[in-house]
Amino acid sequence: MKMLHYGKTDTGIVRKENQDAFGIDSGKDFFVVCDGMGGGAAGDFASKCAVEVILKTFENLDVSEIRSMAGKRFENINAELLRPAASIMLANRMLNNLTLKYPKLTGMGTTAVAAKFERETGLLHIYHTGDSRLYRIRGGIIELLTKDHSKVNELIDEGKMREDEVKTAELQSMITRALGTGPTVKVDYRAVIVKPGDHYIMCSDGLNGEIDDSVIKGIVDIHRGNLNAIANELIMAANNAGGRDNTTVIALKSEDDGTAFSMPEYYVQSIITVGDEDPLQSSAEDKLLSKFVKNFEIEVPKAAKEVNVFTNPMFLACVSVALVISAIFLYSKFNAKHEKEFNELTGNVSGIYLDIRTPSEERISQILSESDKISRLEILKETVNNRDSYTVPLANVQVLIEEKTKPNKFVGLSAFTPLEIKLPKGDYKMTLTYPEYKILTDNYYLAASIDISLELSGSLGNKTVIMLPEKAGE
Repeated sequence: MKMLHYGKTDTGIVRKENQDAFGIDSGKDFFVVCDGMGGGAAGDFASKCAVEVILKTFENLDVSEIRSMAGKRFENINAELLRPAASIMLANRMLNNLTLKYPKLTGMGTTAVAAKFERETGLLHIYHTGDSRLYRIRGGIIELLTKDHSKVNELIDEGKMREDEVKTAELQSMITRALGTGPTVKVDYRAVIVKPGDHYIMCSDGLNGEIDDSVIKGIVDIHRGNLNAIANELIMAANNAGGRDNTTVIALKSEDDGTAFSMPEYYVQSIITVGDEDPLQSSAEDKLLSKFVKNFEIEVPKAAKEVNVFTNPMFLACVSVALVISAIFLYSKFNAKHEKEFNELTGNVSGIYLDIRTPSEERISQILSESDKISRLEILKETVNNRDSYTVPLANVQVLIEEKTKPNKFVGLSAFTPLEIKLPKGDYKMTLTYPEYKILTDNYYLAASIDISLELSGSLGNKTVIMLPEKAGE
């Protein structure tokens, strides 16, 4: 069997920039779609950077390197099944490192859905994180082969929302998993048996956010086999329905070419999740990035590099550090090239500028007065996304940061300006104490503490935490 393909991306009607990207390795039947987030150049950069890292590491990783990233949990699984997952995890690490190095990229991230067709076995291997999707159309039936990592799906699973409410819910754009938002990421994997004549649609949420699955199926049925027409018509339909987001489509069709194939012993149909890395796996990722970085053609947006040194409180310290580094460089100019590249990628500072905020009194009143949980979540989402407008600094919060594996800890009080915290690289638990207030987590729950991971960077990273009255979580 062989897999035909055609891909296209479109900005849409409303947005001015395209934050989607896709990549195709036709020789290896490998396909990937990414949908960036973070606004403007950051989202555009995140998706394009992820696609490049995924494609190039997918091609060049050797089995031992894949094993070093996978860890003991997956030591009995065929390494080739883990290759795309390893590439996605490296893309996440790359984006996260760049966010730490360039604080103006904070908030940058991207979803990813990838598919690898294995001609010898007739299997399609699917990998994804976020809400980009992969559909199968077979025998007049459309089936979603991925499950969105989104707040909406969490609410549906918890019985707090019905599926027929999704289209009208503003929460549908809230994703719970993405590349670049943390030092590690979880990647879901499954495999499906391909039959001749199957059509597969890989897409960003700009497609399914505008048109129903039945419309997708109808367009595929009308243009069966004409992948160019399918992709173009799907994008046109999304734009005609509003075109409020970028839309990317990779259309695939399997054809029988007379090649015999057999089911492998490692066929895994149910979904497994690759993630929950230990320190050894994370270290392996950084070493691999230092090896591959010379192969990447990645240009960080100029806006992310711009720094006004005269208003930077760390200017004098940075000058001193630069002088020391220069002296060390002159002394060790014969160091290996890969060590230089690794330092350029990760930097040499670990810590954060901690900005603790709370909604304004008017905003808190609005949150507390809303009895419907879904409506309250919508208000919270708007508050987080527009924190400069709806939140104010919260002073006199007791801050306790404890390293998970060592006795190192930091204790302090917040003020009306971000709190500068320098700590060694590592994983920490941060507890914030303020009378009758709790931390608003990324999943929109209230908690007394959250986990943070500090990595080496060129400067301290920005960390904003929003605290709410405990009554807001009732």
